[in-house]
Amino acid sequence: MPDKTNENPFDLMQAFLPKWPQAPFSNWAFAEREDRLEERAFSGLQRFNKSLWDRTEKAFEDHMSFVSNRIHEDFECAKALSECRMPDEAFATLQNFYTRMSDEYQKHAMKQVELFQEGMSEGMAAAEELGETALETATEMGRATEESLEEAQKKTAPRTSRKTKTA
Repeated sequence: MPDKTNENPFDLMQAFLPKWPQAPFSNWAFAEREDRLEERAFSGLQRFNKSLWDRTEKAFEDHMSFVSNRIHEDFECAKALSECRMPDEAFATLQNFYTRMSDEYQKHAMKQVELFQEGMSEGMAAAEELGETALETATEMGRATEESLEEAQKKTAPRTSRKTKTA
């Protein structure tokens, strides 16, 4: 009769399934490899994260500078228009304003696209590095499993005893 004080009444897996033999895998076979690969993976993620935030900060700073400049230019145009005395003066002022505005918007859009492209390139490089780390992790864990399995098979291999004949 089983000892009821040692059994967990809520452990249904033990109640319905027999105990499976387990190979004595060594956790230490995985530890050093895990630490090294984990360090590389987190290092890659941290670099990716830092790059993302740096690019975002740069894009926002550039955009805020652009907006600030555009507001200043808008007020300057309004002030210049209020000083115009003739319609051709007002027309020239507006034409000059809209030409500069169009050029500035194009430059700003190009700068934002370049920042986005640089960020995507860095992100893709970091993702590629993480993919390589994942492949290396799988390979290393496979090797560690094979080494542990070999170690377990050596420990559980039946030992044959040799009897020596004494003459």
